[in-house]
Amino acid sequence: MRYFNIILVVALVAACAVSCKMKKEITLEDYAKIESEINLPNPELDRAKVEGVAKQYGYTYEQYKDMFDKVEKDPSLKEKLGELHLQEQNKDAK
Repeated sequence: MRYFNIILVVALVAACAVSCKMKKEITLEDYAKIESEINLPNPELDRAKVEGVAKQYGYTYEQYKDMFDKVEKDPSLKEKLGELHLQEQNKDAK
């Protein structure tokens, strides 16, 4: 009976850990890929399209929108994003 209780507790802890796992945060590289596929000045213009593309990369609309807002407010992130776009253009040109 004692072993059963231990196994039950371990199973419950494992279930909680899996169900409560933290969402991964969107990276600037993934944001750049999603942004290039969406090709919209603002994600609110076509929410369904943004949701579909973000879901392909394992993110939600809210995560993409939060990163969009963060990039719009932070000049250093905008600069890094521009560098990523330039690198992609250079790869495509070769």
